[in-house]
Amino acid sequence: MGRALAERFSDGEFNFQIDENVRGGDVFIVQPTCPPTDEHLMELLIMLDAFRRSSAERITAVIPYYGYGRSDKKDRPRVPISARLVANLISVAGADRLLTIDLHAAQIQGFFDIPVDHLYSAPVMIGYYQENPLPNLTVVAPDTGGAERARAYAKATGCGTGAVRQATRKGKRRRGDECRRRCARPQLFDCR
Repeated sequence: MGRALAERFSDGEFNFQIDENVRGGDVFIVQPTCPPTDEHLMELLIMLDAFRRSSAERITAVIPYYGYGRSDKKDRPRVPISARLVANLISVAGADRLLTIDLHAAQIQGFFDIPVDHLYSAPVMIGYYQENPLPNLTVVAPDTGGAERARAYAKATGCGTGAVRQATRKGKRRRGDECRRRCARPQLFDCR
């Protein structure tokens, strides 16, 4: 762990200062961009800039959760591709390499002009639940994009999959909530 001072100014802005010499060093910044996403993303960008200006030789951004990853394509008119914008910001701020886990879509790797190491949590997660089985374990996906991954996790762990749907505009649920009907008290494993 390196020595640094991270604080907020009275107006809420993030302030970061490195308290050691990193010139010519190989730096790893571990910073998820989970909620509050904007705040954590801005902290990452400021830290990247500080290390770049301090002459670090190579800076690797380790982002366990890639915020804005769900906005990875233009599926409607007049919408941004936010995953690409975040990729540009990280590169411009000074990252030389990105290490991340379980991107929402593999295509996000192509948004970067720097090398991306995309790791998968499946071997660790599946191994854990195989060694520590839970009764009535049900795997659910947060959206249709994660349904295939949820089925693979469920098959490997020998449990069921849930089909929780988003509410419609009229406030009714679309086709059932299978896991709640089948299991009295399901243990949910959200495979993001």
